Amino acid sequence: MRSCIAKYLVMVTMLCIASSATAAPLRLYTEEFFPYNYSLRNEVVGINADLLKQACQLANLECRFQSLPWLRAYELAQHHESSGVFSIVRTGKRERQFQWVGPLASSTTYLYRLKSRPDVSPADLQQAKAFGIAVTHGDFFEQYLLSQGFVVDKNLLLVQSRLDAVPLFLAGKLDLLISSDQVIDGWLQPYGKSVADVEPVLDISYVGQNFLALNPEIPQKKVQALQQAVDQLRAQGFIEELFRQYKRETPPANSFK
Repeated sequence: MRSCIAKYLVMVTMLCIASSATAAPLRLYTEEFFPYNYSLRNEVVGINADLLKQACQLANLECRFQSLPWLRAYELAQHHESSGVFSIVRTGKRERQFQWVGPLASSTTYLYRLKSRPDVSPADLQQAKAFGIAVTHGDFFEQYLLSQGFVVDKNLLLVQSRLDAVPLFLAGKLDLLISSDQVIDGWLQPYGKSVADVEPVLDISYVGQNFLALNPEIPQKKVQALQQAVDQLRAQGFIEELFRQYKRETPPANSFK
């Protein structure tokens, strides 16, 4: 009798654990990357944050969002079940490390120079090695530029956040700024500058688009539900609507600390 009771209790415990795991919310980590994902009044907002919030609702999934330094966000998504990271470039090296949802919202990425710096005129990435560029430590652009022969502390400066590069660029301490046509104006406005003060030099959009990368332990059913929701929202024009909405926004002051 006691043996049967013991077995019953073990089965109940296992069912409770399984039920708890199934009901665990998805924890989606990101970084400060205006206007795609950033912190505002203790909430993660932005084009891709809002897109994924809506996708989670459509997929009937509980999702919690948190902004962290990029390396921390990336590591948590890799090693913690029920977690993911966005906005992240999907690459061959990363392909098997995650399950992928997307593409999310992306835009044309350039290397920008100040219009007052006509001397900064690389015709290609090889010539760009003669100039200084900043990248977020652990970000895809760090990996990519290193693979192209850039050298840290020579022509490549590692920063904690993409926005950390903006004041350095405006002060002439960096020659080129990695940004996109959708975000550059918002990055410059807090410093009294605008897109009229810069110009694109090289189009580097070929490196990839933004995605949500999910831990391999997340059930494929959830991944598929999120993918279907993102596809539905894209087809409905929701991403274009978000771009129009955030075009009127400027980065909060805390994004530049």
